[in-house]
Amino acid sequence: MRRSATVLFACALAFCGLAGCQSKSSISTAKVTMQDSASYEDALKECFDAMHTSGGGGIFYAYMFPDEAVKAIKDSGKYDDLVKTFNESQEKSFALEESVYTFGSVTSSQELTDEQRSGIKRYFVNLCDPYIKMTEKEFDIKEGYELTFDYLRNGEKGGEESVIVLRLNDEGWKIITQ
Repeated sequence: MRRSATVLFACALAFCGLAGCQSKSSISTAKVTMQDSASYEDALKECFDAMHTSGGGGIFYAYMFPDEAVKAIKDSGKYDDLVKTFNESQEKSFALEESVYTFGSVTSSQELTDEQRSGIKRYFVNLCDPYIKMTEKEFDIKEGYELTFDYLRNGEKGGEESVIVLRLNDEGWKIITQ
């Protein structure tokens, strides 16, 4: 629950960057390497690690937003500030909590239903709307799963989270936190 609140807080701060908030942190040069992995677990672990490591904002946004939206955000000139704000909020969170989070394993997995797929397409339309106009037909979900995974906090069981992991268009894995 606390990690979910931290992630939501980080997202809120990141969106603040679009409204003109200033920041001084450098942008990560880390690159997504597992997004095209055959394993959704590898992709989820990479995204989890990015969310719990300084400078992971670029990787976080690559997993959270469709590529067309990321391109539109970059073209608008707001991407660097968005990533910088995310990175700074994570650094502040890490400084306050002083905990180390480690991805555990996937504890349950279910294929997405047709109803979930339809809802996810609407979700992406709404997510992209501030940056680029897209329709549900532009989102092809190749495969998708509703997952529960566990994680460790300072080497001990830290909790469980549920996410949706899906292959979108030809972009690789995307992750929706719940």
